[in-house]
Amino acid sequence: MRFIINTTNLQTGGALQVALSLLGEWNAADVPHEFHIFLSPQIGALIREEHFNRRFFFYPFRQNPGNSVWLALNYWRKLRALEAQIRPDAVLTVFGPALWTPRAAHLAGFANGYYLFDRSEFIRQKVLTNLLSRIRYYTRRAMLFRQLRKEAGHFWVETTSAREALARTIRKDKRRIHVIGNTYSGSFRNKSAIAAEHNERFTFLYLSAYYTHKNFEIIPEVIALLAERGTCCTFILTLPADIFDNLSAAVTHKEYIMNHGPVNPQESYNLYAQCDAVLMPSLLETFSANFPEAMVSQKPILSSDRGFARNICADAALYFDPENPASIADAIGRLTASPELQESLIRNGNKQLALLETPASRAGKIISALEHISKPKNR
Repeated sequence: MRFIINTTNLQTGGALQVALSLLGEWNAADVPHEFHIFLSPQIGALIREEHFNRRFFFYPFRQNPGNSVWLALNYWRKLRALEAQIRPDAVLTVFGPALWTPRAAHLAGFANGYYLFDRSEFIRQKVLTNLLSRIRYYTRRAMLFRQLRKEAGHFWVETTSAREALARTIRKDKRRIHVIGNTYSGSFRNKSAIAAEHNERFTFLYLSAYYTHKNFEIIPEVIALLAERGTCCTFILTLPADIFDNLSAAVTHKEYIMNHGPVNPQESYNLYAQCDAVLMPSLLETFSANFPEAMVSQKPILSSDRGFARNICADAALYFDPENPASIADAIGRLTASPELQESLIRNGNKQLALLETPASRAGKIISALEHISKPKNR
């Protein structure tokens, strides 16, 4: 079969990691299909075309379609012309909306929890704070899901709760929404590259781009409490320099915090070698790859006590109230003082990891979904 893989709208964060992982797994497994990859500038910068087999064909794009209305219209025309030339059996947009409606059967991923989970505590308490914010949020949400529903007939999401919310929001039969969990990148298979370093101070990694729901602003308050209690540790962040400078301005003890800067998804495993544990104070997620990445890297996890974390980690994480600096500092104190607790969380992580998708199983399930919607009756 012949598939178009559309990544033209992907720019940052975990979406890039997922796209790169899928392409790498299909290439390594020598999947017996033909792949036509529409590359965003950000994905194109990370791809080495010569590493892929003869079944892969690449189409680089210089800009992202969502950067302007004019670009979106031009991309729509170009993508429609390429589709007519390629004549695919199905199209995968790794994460939608794509700002394009293919003629072929279209499977679109969706993982935007900010708009999907409008009933979450974070959205209700932190976003919908007044009439204007409610109007702005629900207007954007309606436009987003109207576009998504228009573009695709089939979807894939990372959790059953996401399927329930998406089916309710876009009024689609749940049988058209595939649940395929997130996972770590294939680069994490080389565990020898993630051997623990001997840090002078206990080091936590928070690997994330900046979004409001990521709750970075709690970190200066946590650091102040840790310094007051005499608990020495370091936090490694992965933020752009200007955002880190604004955040660190509120940090009274600079030795507690350092910034790596945005990380290449293919090399993120190197950061896990520099940490003793993974911190995840996020207030809202669909499925964060930080969790399986920490597990496969043999690192204990400290996480927000939220449903999205407990559903993935179970007893493989030490939980805290993400809106209470003292609760976070207490959890950090417990973990840093107890090697036994650290080892217990790592062991539990190994057990939990066996229940999650692997890079190969995720890639295989997405191919199966594309094959399913490509049946003659769906063409």
